[in-house]
Amino acid sequence: MKRLEDRLHEQVWNALRYALPADAVCTSHENRQNGIREGARRKRRGCLAGWPDIQIIWNSRTYLIELKAPGGGSLSSVQKDMHERIERAGGSVAVCRSVDGVLNYLSACGLPMRGAVMA
Repeated sequence: MKRLEDRLHEQVWNALRYALPADAVCTSHENRQNGIREGARRKRRGCLAGWPDIQIIWNSRTYLIELKAPGGGSLSSVQKDMHERIERAGGSVAVCRSVDGVLNYLSACGLPMRGAVMA
């Protein structure tokens, strides 16, 4: 399942590089468990467990996207809790399972795309 999700992350990243407006800022967050020691190091640095995978900032707005493998993968309890915290703070998180899902979500939010991404 993780390989499918990694492939989806790469596909989404490649699509966003071409589709997002030139003045948008986009980053991917790596939250995968890499052992107790690495988890403790990230926690000391302020990394939040359950933070969404993709963050886009454009025109004073922030878009948060959690990617899940197509046909599988569900939110962990930590992710559900974090998404609820984000929503209580006034943000929102979209859960997407495809490149089209991400692009459709961003378009529905009013974020203009520079061009179509062909599969």
